Amino acid sequence: MPKTARTGASAEARLLKLAAYLHDQGGPITREQIYNAFPDDYRGTAAAREKKFTRDKDALLVLGLALQFDEGEGENGAYVLDVSSSFLPSLSFTPEEAAVVWAAGQAALVNHEHPLAEDLETALRKLAVGATGMPPRAAALEAEPRADESKRTRRLLDAVTGALAARRRVRLRYRNASGVETDRLLDVYGYAWRRGEWIVVGHCHLRDTIRLFYLRRFVSVRPVPASPRGPDYRVPSDFQIRKWSGQEPWNYLAHEARPAAVRFRGSLLPTAKRLLPGAAWTKEPDGSLTGRLDVRNLPGLVRQALAWGPDAELVEPPDGREMALGALHGLLERLDREVAP
Repeated sequence: MPKTARTGASAEARLLKLAAYLHDQGGPITREQIYNAFPDDYRGTAAAREKKFTRDKDALLVLGLALQFDEGEGENGAYVLDVSSSFLPSLSFTPEEAAVVWAAGQAALVNHEHPLAEDLETALRKLAVGATGMPPRAAALEAEPRADESKRTRRLLDAVTGALAARRRVRLRYRNASGVETDRLLDVYGYAWRRGEWIVVGHCHLRDTIRLFYLRRFVSVRPVPASPRGPDYRVPSDFQIRKWSGQEPWNYLAHEARPAAVRFRGSLLPTAKRLLPGAAWTKEPDGSLTGRLDVRNLPGLVRQALAWGPDAELVEPPDGREMALGALHGLLERLDREVAP
């Protein structure tokens, strides 16, 4: 029995290393590259290696990690870890556990300045529908809005997919995070499901560049009169929606690239380089790690640094620190108002 337990633990660790390696590649990778990255795991004849790799692919799927094969990549095709298609096992709570989870989540949502308010709201909706043990009142409260939201989302998606298929330019009324609405002409290049919501990417004529938009912020979208000469636009040959669907919040094109730095310590040290991919790292005298990188959406990095907790500190730029302090002060003021007698 001890030998079997050790073998199982070793197999799990190996699969997690394989999953981490595939995730870090950021794109398709060939079978040969995987074999070369793990020479001790894939030894022997070509048939033996293929058998072991097939076993590992099946094991990853059982863990909820979907490894997709792309025939169009390279001579023999390539694999990519499709994060959007990955899943977690169903959750089950006792009535007491469900009450705690729901109460804590709803209490956090009352504070609109919570750094992960949108993600938390999505998580609670999924729990109310997909998890067992959640309060019946939760599901009842979500039922009608979810139906309305689903119809609206389907209507907007139909307009987006139709425009992309016909290469028809659309007139978009869009509401940004501050609630300001603008009218734009948009050439849709692609759309994807990312982090629990739909995104649309295309050439924005208002900004004269490629931009990412959240479907939930669409106020209206409709095609402009069709051109008699054919399609209104062409999707660039080098455009890949995967690069946008895997983009980090601080890389959204909100402004020109700016240098920033985040310092990690304590519990976040082991995972710091995964939390801030692409950064240049410096080990500080106190043992902490500082990651430096250029960002194109400083508010996105500020919100994420706050969400990481006290073991992550945004150290540069100064106006980013001011944003973080402003968000924390606003949070404290709101809490003080809510607990005041």
